[in-house]
Amino acid sequence: MWKQLRRSLALKLILASAIPSAVALVAGLWALIAHTRRIAAVDPARAFGELRDGAVLGTLLALTFAGIAIALAARHFLIKPIQSLKRVMARAELGEFLVRARVQSEDELGQLARSFNTMLSRITDQAVHDIETHEQLQLQEELQAVNARLAGHVGEMELLLEVAKAISSTLDLPEQLDVLGKQMCARFGVVEFSVMLLDEASHQLIIEAIAGDAEPSVRGMRFHLGEGIAGEAAARGETIYVPDVEREKRFVQQKGQRRISGSLLSVPLRSKGRILGVMNVIRSHRNAFSDQEIRLAEAIAAQAALSIANARLYQQTLELSFTDSLTGVPNRRHLFLRLEQEHSRSVRFGEPLSLLMVDLDNFKNVNDRHGHLVGDGVLRGVALTLRRNVRKIDLVARYGGEEFVVLLPRVAKPEAIEVAEKLRRTVAATVLPGPGNAPVTLTISVGVAALGPDAEDIPGLLEKADAALYEAKRQGRDRVATAAPAARASA
Repeated sequence: MWKQLRRSLALKLILASAIPSAVALVAGLWALIAHTRRIAAVDPARAFGELRDGAVLGTLLALTFAGIAIALAARHFLIKPIQSLKRVMARAELGEFLVRARVQSEDELGQLARSFNTMLSRITDQAVHDIETHEQLQLQEELQAVNARLAGHVGEMELLLEVAKAISSTLDLPEQLDVLGKQMCARFGVVEFSVMLLDEASHQLIIEAIAGDAEPSVRGMRFHLGEGIAGEAAARGETIYVPDVEREKRFVQQKGQRRISGSLLSVPLRSKGRILGVMNVIRSHRNAFSDQEIRLAEAIAAQAALSIANARLYQQTLELSFTDSLTGVPNRRHLFLRLEQEHSRSVRFGEPLSLLMVDLDNFKNVNDRHGHLVGDGVLRGVALTLRRNVRKIDLVARYGGEEFVVLLPRVAKPEAIEVAEKLRRTVAATVLPGPGNAPVTLTISVGVAALGPDAEDIPGLLEKADAALYEAKRQGRDRVATAAPAARASA
């Protein structure tokens, strides 16, 4: 019975209204009966009237008590819980799913509040699940984006490492530029590639390397600093990106060779603060380079500039190690290296090889009379005269002191004698720089020897040429002498 009372709102209302009414009714009846008995003892007729009036009044009082009890019970058991639940529902309607209704009883309103709380819990759980799912999806999308960017960066690093490895594998500058062009066309997706290096003597940009669809005729073309996009990039030392070259007035169009369409990127080649040149890459469509690709091209250009600077430094080191610092002609080391090469060629293919040993006549008098500075100038002038009067394949080298060697590949002994006479006459007619405005002239003596008729190896060839030079000096200087043939010398 008690459990049913706790779980039933109707029973609570009935009991809450019936008990007070019954108590009031019983009390009223008891008082009415007692009052009627007292009156009946005195006046029985009056007692009946009092009893009737008391019954009516008691009934009215009982009904009044019953109404008040019902109102109070309804307010306590019904109105207040409903208002509390209403307030909670209003907050939940505004999005506060973490609120909970107060469960004050086990009746229908308590069950309703409990069910409402359960619903809010499930909504909250679902909202949390949706939030977690959304966060997971968002996190997954961000991870995919990050993975894509990382993959792009990895690809860029691979390209940069491959380019660096390729161009660093050799110190030969033309080979470096050729490898760089192939890598850029194959991996960077450009249709045309060119490298323009700055000529410090003329302060002009020279196209030294091309790749892709570039015309071979543009190799060697010169541009002034500030001329065209590449010239401006070199002059400013900044990367210039042209999304559409057809609309760019600064674009030179390869000086009329042919028209180009697409996008152009000119990146200066900078090493240790110095501009070495410009790297130009072209794609066939407009707006073809992104900011990330521009940064990658700049990184490749920086690596290329470092390799170019190293190659140039290596070449200068080789030139210094094989060049006489005073006269600018090859030194003994270069001479013997070239002698080995030409000797092997002569033996293999049966080609003639001749050698001239040249000595300046009375050069000691020039030093004693005018000083060593003038003597150095005379040496440089003679070396320059010798170089200007031989072929490009011939070699003029300083042998030591005032002696020079002229190596004549593919020249037999009779022609070598003619070359020696030509050089002797030219030097004798050359006015060399002297002290102040005073000119200096001198003569040379030349010894001629040829591989085969005079000697069979390099030491023998040098020995025969030196002996011929001694003979020319013994005969009075300013003349050409030849080595005695090997058979006659042995006899």
